[in-house]
Amino acid sequence: MSYITREDGVRFIIPSYRDVLGVKKVSLLKREILLLASNYGEYIALQKKGVNQYEIAFSPDPGVLLGETAWQYFKRPRDLIYCEALPNTTEAILVIVKSGSVYLDGSFPIDSIAEELVIFQTQQNQFEIYLYGDVPISQTPEAGKFSFDASSVKSFTVLDKPVFPSLPVSKAFQLQLVDVILKAQGIGVLPIKQISLIALILVLLWMGWTFIQSHQKEIVFPQVLVNAVNPYQAYINKLSSPNPAVQIHAIVNDIGLLFTIPGWYPSSVVYSTGENKGIIASVKSLGGRTNVLYNWAGNNNLKVKIKPDGFYLTAPLLAVNRPEPTVIYKLDHVVANIIDRLSYILQGNPVAISPYADQGKYMETQITISFTNLSTTTLDVIGQEFRMLPLVLSKVDFKVVNGSLSGSIVLTALGN
Repeated sequence: MSYITREDGVRFIIPSYRDVLGVKKVSLLKREILLLASNYGEYIALQKKGVNQYEIAFSPDPGVLLGETAWQYFKRPRDLIYCEALPNTTEAILVIVKSGSVYLDGSFPIDSIAEELVIFQTQQNQFEIYLYGDVPISQTPEAGKFSFDASSVKSFTVLDKPVFPSLPVSKAFQLQLVDVILKAQGIGVLPIKQISLIALILVLLWMGWTFIQSHQKEIVFPQVLVNAVNPYQAYINKLSSPNPAVQIHAIVNDIGLLFTIPGWYPSSVVYSTGENKGIIASVKSLGGRTNVLYNWAGNNNLKVKIKPDGFYLTAPLLAVNRPEPTVIYKLDHVVANIIDRLSYILQGNPVAISPYADQGKYMETQITISFTNLSTTTLDVIGQEFRMLPLVLSKVDFKVVNGSLSGSIVLTALGN
């Protein structure tokens, strides 16, 4: 469910996608937001987080953000877990905030709450925990309930009354149509105030330069050469690449598009970030002629290549870069997180880890995830498990048999 409607009619939204967008040029921000909105929903909430960073949430429905509203109610702690049982149901509201950003929010079956929390057993946090009702979380070990290590808990509060029925609604967390938000934030519109300010500054600079020229023959400014190198620059550069969750979502969209070719079908797909960056799909004829394939490819901005073994369609994968990372995690914890998250989606032992490679200030390892007979929806779900982790997507390679996908995902994980 993408929203929860309270008894008073307020609709609390669980966004389809959240992210922090980092842009060095504000002129590129509108294009990036519109690209994401086409995939995740036309209703957005946008808040400035830094000089060149924006926190954004997308949804196909209007309403108020659930996670951020609860986070504000509890005085915006850096790490938060809020869980409240919903009356007359077998579900509970769960909100998790990590490092000042909403990590997870929504209404979940009570017996699945522990599964959502287990990944935090390998992480160092200082959670402020707030509980109401019969939920499967306890302060000390208890049969049938989840408990955190004491070092991960800053405070533990059992509320004496429910919060959700009276949770105050903030205008700052209301999702509105993307065009309305962009206009209100002055993104993609002519910045009259900024232009006027720049013009004033230029006039003042000209007046100052004129004064100097009239009072001095020559002014020589000393030149200072700074040659400081950030020892973590290689780590920053690698993780300033596109988010693997966004890349895999784009791949899933492209697969769906390939199934619409009249008289043709995709038999295999490879996405690589190497020299030939982009998607290469092998397509087979079901009786369709080549002119149909060429016309369809032209209408959908793909290129046709003929190789000795058949016809291929190629296209770049559109994905924007993430903001520069500001923290570095333990590589062991990153790997353990991936294994835990995927254990709920893929059966068996689908994850292969290569030996760690020492890169000086950080280490990295290659992670290969194998899968068989997946739907495109499940592939998208796997991709969403990669968000907010220090991962770089290297390759996705799979064959298509009767609409199911079998292949592998190759990632690079970074940490210390």
